[in-house]
Amino acid sequence: MASGDPANVSVVEMDVHTGTHVEAPLHFIDGGAPIDAVAIERFVGPAQVVEVAGDEVTPASLERLGISPDPPRLLIKTANSERWARGWGPFDPVYVSLTAEAAQWIADRGFQLVGIDHLSIQRHGDGPETHRALLRAGVVILEGLNLASVAPGTYTLVCAPVRLTGVEAAPARALLIDQAP
Repeated sequence: MASGDPANVSVVEMDVHTGTHVEAPLHFIDGGAPIDAVAIERFVGPAQVVEVAGDEVTPASLERLGISPDPPRLLIKTANSERWARGWGPFDPVYVSLTAEAAQWIADRGFQLVGIDHLSIQRHGDGPETHRALLRAGVVILEGLNLASVAPGTYTLVCAPVRLTGVEAAPARALLIDQAP
């Protein structure tokens, strides 16, 4: 506080895709639902964390894991998580992401939500098809997860997007609660 001020007041100005955030169909679908139209239940409940090796997430890499949409929330840990542990540094356009075919694989299986450990689920410089395949199917996207210290397994996801209306995304706080006894 400055001398004589009764309180501290901070101002935050940012893009709604900053840090950990969720994306609704409006992000890439004309006339799609905004984030406030997505039921909060999509963001809370059982979730499976899987670890995918390699430079990209493909249908084959997901198939090898033998996953199903039970639980209906899929969080994908990749080599990106190592960056959380050591610090990101300046933006690097090379990171692990989903192919459009992997996004369609997830959509075809009826997942409600998919998350990844990077600020984008699709490769830098690609067209929007990865996002569109998910969002057309009603799959909510959760980006910017820090999964560095999270082991593969089943957890309870509690993800609270900032309550914004009429926009395509919102910053969120995502917590995983271990379901082990």
